[in-house]
Amino acid sequence: MRGIFRRLITIRTNILTNFIIVVALVAAGLLFLQYHFSKRLALEATRGTFHQIARKVAVHMEDNDHFIRTFLYQMALYPNITEEPPVGILPENAVRFIRTMSHLKSFYSMYVGYPNGDIMEVVNLRGVGSLHKAFAVPEKARWSVVRVFEGSGERVWRYDFYDTDLHWLRREEVPTTYDARKRPWYLLAKEYDAPVRSAPYLFESLGRKGITYSLMIGKGKAVVAIDFTLEHIERFLRDQIFVPTSKVDMFDRKGNLIASSDDAGETDPLFLGIFKDGAYRKVLTRERKGRRVFTMVIPVPNGFGRDTYLGFSVDAAVMMKPYMRNIYYAFGAALIALILSIPLIILTTLRIVRPIKALMRENEKVKERRFDEVQPVQTYIIELIELSDSLISMSRSIQEYERSLEDMIDSFVKLIAGAIDAKSPYTGGHCKRVPLIALELAKAASASEDEAFKSFRFEREEDWKAFEMGAWLHDCGKITTPEFVVDKATKLETIYNRIHEIRTRFEVIWRDVDIAFYERLIKGEDRGILEAWREEERRRLLDDFAFVARCNIGGDFMDEEKKKRLREIAKRTWVRHFSNRLGISENERRLFGNTEEPSPPVTEPLLADRPEHLVPRTHFDEEAYRQKGFKLEVPEYLYNFGELYNLSIERGTLTAEDIFKIREHVIMTIEMLEQLPYPDPLVRIPEYAGTHHEALDGSGYPRRLDGERLSIPSRIMAIADIFEALTASDRPYKKGKTLSEALKIMGFMVRDGHLDAALFALFIRSGIYRTYAENNLTSEQIDAIDEEELLKDLTSF
Repeated sequence: MRGIFRRLITIRTNILTNFIIVVALVAAGLLFLQYHFSKRLALEATRGTFHQIARKVAVHMEDNDHFIRTFLYQMALYPNITEEPPVGILPENAVRFIRTMSHLKSFYSMYVGYPNGDIMEVVNLRGVGSLHKAFAVPEKARWSVVRVFEGSGERVWRYDFYDTDLHWLRREEVPTTYDARKRPWYLLAKEYDAPVRSAPYLFESLGRKGITYSLMIGKGKAVVAIDFTLEHIERFLRDQIFVPTSKVDMFDRKGNLIASSDDAGETDPLFLGIFKDGAYRKVLTRERKGRRVFTMVIPVPNGFGRDTYLGFSVDAAVMMKPYMRNIYYAFGAALIALILSIPLIILTTLRIVRPIKALMRENEKVKERRFDEVQPVQTYIIELIELSDSLISMSRSIQEYERSLEDMIDSFVKLIAGAIDAKSPYTGGHCKRVPLIALELAKAASASEDEAFKSFRFEREEDWKAFEMGAWLHDCGKITTPEFVVDKATKLETIYNRIHEIRTRFEVIWRDVDIAFYERLIKGEDRGILEAWREEERRRLLDDFAFVARCNIGGDFMDEEKKKRLREIAKRTWVRHFSNRLGISENERRLFGNTEEPSPPVTEPLLADRPEHLVPRTHFDEEAYRQKGFKLEVPEYLYNFGELYNLSIERGTLTAEDIFKIREHVIMTIEMLEQLPYPDPLVRIPEYAGTHHEALDGSGYPRRLDGERLSIPSRIMAIADIFEALTASDRPYKKGKTLSEALKIMGFMVRDGHLDAALFALFIRSGIYRTYAENNLTSEQIDAIDEEELLKDLTSF
């Protein structure tokens, strides 16, 4: 190596090199020493901080433990605490419990267990989701007073629900075998004369960890107990966080997490590793997600038993930052020394220019994202060699970073698609499965030598990426479609099924008939005639309501005769005695407009299309709508909730307004995606995503594009969307069709000019449909397919 440098490097370069080497070595030595001692100081500061936090936590837990034990003794002094109160009233001690828990939010419940196995408990309902699922808990319920007692022949678990002001709301009772005497907290309290504490465990009804304290009082007459959550400990741990990157976990000897400063679900593996190694009270340097952290595990002297530990961690860079500043200053001084040598450096430029230009050319490759073409620069100057290596490393890093960004975008796109699929059971896994079909068909078309596909090739990886993203996002506009429209199972359904309102009106008329019967009977009319009249009226009401109910289902075609009968039924009237303007939202009030409310009682038709049923379409710019090429007819109203209007729907359950709202998802898909800034390779994403409902004959939507304006990827999307929809077996409103049924329907659509014949033939002959079926359909759906019969007579289309 020395001989090479003697032959190829001039004396001035040699002097400059020696100078730079000496300066670099001295600077590196000083920086290393400074870094070494700075790191020791940082470790000492970290160790002191961790120990200080551990002492605070121990004192806090000791104080909290003492407080709760003292409070149990106070509970033991409550009047009549050992006497089981009557079942039918709100016990005074329950009121005291509620007042206590109103101020001590970490208390989840307070209760008393009696020697006969009964229990009186007060539960703080805030955040208790399991009770809401098990019982019809009133919306305003704040407290639940729980009693377990011996009922008529069986033990009963009773829940009484109260609001914040202790107004009784509702009662639920269920049979139970619960016996307080057999519960761990009761048995534990019997063994000691002082308050006892359980180990932390999961409160199943709350979904959070907590601890139970219990105390036997009155010489075995009762046991008082308190359940409290560990939220206050977690808050205290969070308060000890001295920098954003620091973390504190409290855990037991089995590694189970007790509390955490960052709401973690389990103990940090970093702490568990140190715990298993037995390296307590030592600040260690570890790696976490590619970053160095200082970490330590310390036993807690006043924890939950003897085996409670605290795990601490903090980003090493944060703790080193104050010391690194001095290192940077030293580095800056060394840099200044080098700058002062500029006159010498100028003399070496002739040997530097050439490799620098080569580096610039390699840098252009990076700029043009031709990462695989970046090559090392040939030079004998070490710094430039290192710079070349750095450029190559940077090129690879950028490439990896771009890939990570692409992965993130892909994940985000799939997340949106998954959210749309999860939004309604009527969509199933549609957004996830359509790309599977579309990509396979696109690959087959791109590889095909058929004349119909010669002009179609996805040459670049970016082209495939754009098509895949378009397939994943083809229904992203459904995120704006209201669920009550997508899930509309009956004609009168909105947020709820309004058939119940109409049933109530029938009930009112039924009672009016009964009232009229007795009024006329009192006036002296013949009882036999009146009873025949009443029976006829009742029969008519039953028949009419049954007919209205059948119309609401939407299973039969509504011909003119059925509509006429609906109108006749609607003419029957009922009397409303209450205002229809009370208890409504501001939006509902606006629908009434400026019309004056008639004073009750008001005679109204049994079924009606009223002005307030019409929801106006606001903020709609028709000119902009047409300029964007959308050709779907836009109904005058956003929604029409008219009862006769909805019941008179001829087929299905959807009005014209509902149909537009559902089809509007394609428009929203296009508008949402067209607002995004795309790099050149991805600009066709809105086209791919927004044309899957178009048809070759121009009858599709939303732009009614014909075959001349539909690209092959757009035609592929239409086939993928229809095939998935026909065969989907996870929709609650229909059974998935078999392969033969689905492909037969699609064959008809080809003949009718909706689907591309060549792509459909490729879809069949390539076997894509069968591969998809084997992975995604049920075995009952996969039947025999006569491909030649299916494709017969399609060549002319």
